[in-house]
Amino acid sequence: MTGLIGKDEAREILRAHQGTLLGCYDLAWGSWKKIEEGIVRAAPRYRATSRANLFYDLLTEQIEGAFADVEGITMSRKLGFLTLTFDGRLVVRFKKFRGKNLKTSQIMTFQQQRLSRQELDLGLDATTIVVGYVLDPLGMEVTKIAAACPLDGENVWTLSLDDDESGQFVLPISLPANGAPKPVIRSKPGKTRKNHKNDKGH
Repeated sequence: MTGLIGKDEAREILRAHQGTLLGCYDLAWGSWKKIEEGIVRAAPRYRATSRANLFYDLLTEQIEGAFADVEGITMSRKLGFLTLTFDGRLVVRFKKFRGKNLKTSQIMTFQQQRLSRQELDLGLDATTIVVGYVLDPLGMEVTKIAAACPLDGENVWTLSLDDDESGQFVLPISLPANGAPKPVIRSKPGKTRKNHKNDKGH
């Protein structure tokens, strides 16, 4: 690799697709909320990892449909999880962030070690980033959706997907009475907005 893509370049690459990405998260979370009650009744002690696994499947299904025919974007599950590659330069994978520090949890297999060193083997000279979400302490709502560029266990940079200069993005997702997902996006005034089994990108 000749060098990591910086935050500004990543922002420009993702800018045209932010709305689509946010819409995928919105629809996937709406689908999750519709089925959560039944899961709780059937398995009252279901684990947070179970929720993350199912939400990952709902999310990646939305993403694959939304980006299937978009020029300049390729998709792959070669490594056992979904990646989107933008313009051959930026590889995006999808995971749950474990907190406001925008870091992820994973079992450090050999593949994950390579990922942490920016050595994703897709035959590209590209930077790999994570686009992920943060839940509130009770796991009831999405409170942040952002991108992070990891390297050796730390984030080189993080990027809010609403281009908020504060670097903080808040997307409370609420469901109206009819059950249809309805995103509420907060922005600053005047701003406009777009394997291995253990390696699954939740």
